[in-house]
Amino acid sequence: MKKNIAVITGGEASEVGISLKSAGVVCKHLNKDKYNVFKVVIEGLDWIVERENPVKLKIDKNDFSFTIEGHKITFDAVFVAIHGTPAEDGKLQGYFDILKIPYNCCGVLQASLTFDKLRTKEYLEPFGVRTAKAVLLKREGFSYKAPDMALPLFVKPNKNGSSYGVTKVSSQEQLLPAIENAFKYDDEILVEEFLKGTEVTCGVITLDGKVTALPITEIRSKSEFFDYKAKYEGNSLEVTPAEIDPAIAKNIQQTSEFIYKKLDFKGICRIDFIIKGTDHYMLEVNSIPGLSEESIVPQQAKAMGISLERLFEISIEECLKQQHKPAAA
Repeated sequence: MKKNIAVITGGEASEVGISLKSAGVVCKHLNKDKYNVFKVVIEGLDWIVERENPVKLKIDKNDFSFTIEGHKITFDAVFVAIHGTPAEDGKLQGYFDILKIPYNCCGVLQASLTFDKLRTKEYLEPFGVRTAKAVLLKREGFSYKAPDMALPLFVKPNKNGSSYGVTKVSSQEQLLPAIENAFKYDDEILVEEFLKGTEVTCGVITLDGKVTALPITEIRSKSEFFDYKAKYEGNSLEVTPAEIDPAIAKNIQQTSEFIYKKLDFKGICRIDFIIKGTDHYMLEVNSIPGLSEESIVPQQAKAMGISLERLFEISIEECLKQQHKPAAA
């Protein structure tokens, strides 16, 4: 019997366009012989089942179901294709946990932690994970004072993705405008040291019950850094597998698997690094990476011989095996 799978997307984050694109690819490639696939789009307070018929079918959020022609449809699992809030910060996962509906990404704790770049650094550094030095600034009570850090610097929202609000700052005159721009996206921002080196990224999945790092991708951005245009408008060259020292590549894959295990992740994630000399520094953890056909994790899976159909099936089958623990007495 086919399983009913909801591919949930949309939301109000700045990354909503990327979310919708990822969801379209997932819906296209999920195996229709095994799954009944329904795209569910979050539109404000309404959750809509997308279909060709212009009559909108709304999700009943009491049990995450919908009714069509008098028949109630429930879901066996959820494929989360939302970048930013309310999924990468864990809010949506909490809802599905209450309903005991399995989903294909990490849980509330992991999402809320990794959505916060600074706290992720602070959690992982004691385990030997190298990260760039950073200073946290808060909008509340903010008064400008140049940080005691050498230029150039990066200014970025602490909780956002797709490089929205990120500026590379090369002069003191650029610093305050960059801070003001980042505050448009978050009430906390990071002023982070610039690490000159090679930018790479590594996807990690659970494959046949084993945490497995995918081949590494090297990012050769035509911009000053891997910004929105580089990520989504073809303004970069992404080389998979990365043309780097094999020993360094192996170390980065091991670090990626270590982080995945240490955070008790599940599903698909992607971890970004800078290689400086022979050392590698973690930049951030992406708990729900882009899944369009040109996105990095699908490139890495392809390099490993895993098709999009197989990648998405691996993710769904993993979550269908999940057993919800009974609530504590």
